[in-house]
Amino acid sequence: MDDYLTVVEVAALIRVHKQTVYRLIWAGELPVIDIGSGKKRPRLRVRRSGVDQFMARRERGA
Repeated sequence: MDDYLTVVEVAALIRVHKQTVYRLIWAGELPVIDIGSGKKRPRLRVRRSGVDQFMARRERGA
């Protein structure tokens, strides 16, 4: 089963500011799930596998 992470947890995992995670989401580079539909503020979750795939795409080989 996949883990679902908050934006803050993703930021801590990849060691960036949470605003950077939001930018990745808005740019379509990091898939997101909105579990707070109908709320004033979205409640976003990111699959751990999505973070892993994003990082693999960004990885540069030797």
